[in-house]
Amino acid sequence: MLLLLLVLSIYTYSNRESVRVIEQEIQNNTTNRLSTFADSVESNIYQLSLYGMSIGQDSSIQEYQRPDYKDVPYELVRLNGAILEKINLYNAASKWHSTITLYFPRMKQVISTDYYASIPYREDEFTEPFAQSWTYADDQFVWHTTDPTTAMSDPSKARLITKISFPTNHLAVLLNQNKLNNNGDPFLFHPELGLISNSTANDALMTILAEQLRTSQLLDSGGFRTKLDNTEYYVSYIKSKSLDWYYVDYVPMQQILRPITSSRNLFYVSVAVLVVMSTIVLFALYRSVQMPLLQLVRGTNRLSGGDFSVRLDYSARNEFSLLFARFNIMAQRIQELIENVYEEKLRRREATLKQLQSQINPHFLYNCLFYIKNMARMKNEQAVVAMALNLGEYYRYITRTENDMATIGEELKMVTNYLEIQSLRLERMQFTIDVPHAILNKTVPRLTLQPIVENAILHGLEPKAENGEIKIYGDCQGDRYTITVEDSGLGMTDEQLELMRRNLLKPLDENIGCGTWNVHQRITYLFGEPAGLTYSHSSLGGVRVDITWQDKANE
Repeated sequence: MLLLLLVLSIYTYSNRESVRVIEQEIQNNTTNRLSTFADSVESNIYQLSLYGMSIGQDSSIQEYQRPDYKDVPYELVRLNGAILEKINLYNAASKWHSTITLYFPRMKQVISTDYYASIPYREDEFTEPFAQSWTYADDQFVWHTTDPTTAMSDPSKARLITKISFPTNHLAVLLNQNKLNNNGDPFLFHPELGLISNSTANDALMTILAEQLRTSQLLDSGGFRTKLDNTEYYVSYIKSKSLDWYYVDYVPMQQILRPITSSRNLFYVSVAVLVVMSTIVLFALYRSVQMPLLQLVRGTNRLSGGDFSVRLDYSARNEFSLLFARFNIMAQRIQELIENVYEEKLRRREATLKQLQSQINPHFLYNCLFYIKNMARMKNEQAVVAMALNLGEYYRYITRTENDMATIGEELKMVTNYLEIQSLRLERMQFTIDVPHAILNKTVPRLTLQPIVENAILHGLEPKAENGEIKIYGDCQGDRYTITVEDSGLGMTDEQLELMRRNLLKPLDENIGCGTWNVHQRITYLFGEPAGLTYSHSSLGGVRVDITWQDKANE
């Protein structure tokens, strides 16, 4: 559209410039043609004027005025014939046939080329001064000259008065010739005397134009544009120096500009057709290209956002149908691959959990065997029996391979047996367990509580000579559950607690105890972030360990 607007702007500007140049040429051409016509008329009129001035110098006319010939009829008749012959020769040399009449005031005689008219001499005919230019009367133009020329203001003192006249049809013939050779419609106009037009003139149109000319301030020459009968015309005029009339010509602008106007209209119609066709093509392209592309982009965005179930539906049979089919195959294969990877990840996680659990079982067994050894050495039969029974219950508990998960109630039962054994070994240790009934049926990985309680005894209570206490309690808020183990042992500094927190996130090595690390890893694997263990100072003076998770095991 921008390119089209640019083309339209350039073409419109070019068309306007072309029209302006052609209009200027029309105006110049009309003015020049009218000027040529005016020069031709003025040339003929000037020639007639020269005849009037030169006739008075003819010898026959001078001799005709001799006083001694007044009473000699023969000489008068001879001179009369000679004068007529010379006047006719003047007419023959002129382009126009004019009427030349000679008045001889002294002889009281009149000689004229008008053979069919008997012109008497009247003394009262020339009492007024003659005009210095041609005058118009009775459809003809008349011009007077005197001999001597000073008698123009007082004809009674003239020896000879020459009258030259020509009818208006001479001008009409010239107007016809001018119209025949050109596109205009020339005529002569006088604000008071009227019009002289050619024989094929549009009288109604010319009357309207004459009225406009009559009400306009006309100069010696000029032109203007006007609208007549819903048609624009250019009117050119030149004032005649001899006749005191105006030569006027007018041409229709649209008639000359019609080819350019037709070409312009054809161009605009072509552009309109192109716009309509372009709109149809753009709509077809939008339906067949843009919409499928948008659908493909939306499908790709959904696919990149993790929605691997997206499928594209496209009914048309073209290149996009093949592309959409390939996209659907790709999305299906990606979905299958993601599902396979997810299943493999679950199997790997399950294997990792079993591996971590297997790492815990020997560790606990070693602790129990060393305890039995020590109790046997100390001859503490009751402790040995209790530990042996507890160890048997423990292995019966962990050898249930049908399920790697246990309820909190089962874990607490195992921890109770373990604490009773430890209380037999450490008579100064006391323990309390207070877990809400709503938590007892929640499932966690097997052996989640036992390593934490074991660490509290071994690293918190045993090194301390005083009586020790272990508290186990639980809390639930919505689907978030917490089991807390606190001891009154030696405790840890802030630096040691921070080190313990960091060790939970590191890979297992020989410098990190595997018990609590495995518990944290299993909890995190099963329940995700932020489930796991957290360390803090206990109000009893030792260490507090919180086991936190959300009930998402079913997921």
